[in-house]
Amino acid sequence: MNDSLDKSEQLFVAESWVRNKLPDASSLKTETLKTVEGFVLLWNIFEGSMCNANANIEKFQNIAQNLTNSQVVEKSVNKSLSFYRDRYVEKQEIKQLFYGLNFRSGDMKEHVESVLKGEKTKLYDKILALLIIAYRIRNNIFHGLKSASKWNKQTENISEASRILSFIIESGIAQRTVKW
Repeated sequence: MNDSLDKSEQLFVAESWVRNKLPDASSLKTETLKTVEGFVLLWNIFEGSMCNANANIEKFQNIAQNLTNSQVVEKSVNKSLSFYRDRYVEKQEIKQLFYGLNFRSGDMKEHVESVLKGEKTKLYDKILALLIIAYRIRNNIFHGLKSASKWNKQTENISEASRILSFIIESGIAQRTVKW
């Protein structure tokens, strides 16, 4: 590398490239990009430390089963669940927006619906549902199911998924199951 260039000129800045090269990305808000970046970082930590680098429903069931119940966990779970209930449920009916999560077979869509409607109320069920929602958001981003032009409308959604990952990771650290 050329020592005469300062570090800022040596580093590739994805945000600048995205904004300058992708036709549908010029309208992306900086807040949106920061939210997506944060989610990707937290997902990496979560999947590497909590899922042995292989996130799947079985791992989520194990996490939900083994997460120590504390006031912090319960409060965090209920806060995130409230967000997703407001987003996806109206008068005990699932809104069309919910189906934009693009569930695949085996993703336990019916379980998530039951939790969102308040039919399943155990902490295990809530944690599992929230992890599945975060997983669907992750898959929609990583597999291109949500184009960059739609991300501005997803900022709060992605941010809440990051909150879920953060308290799950924190709980894993507190239980000494996560090493950082």
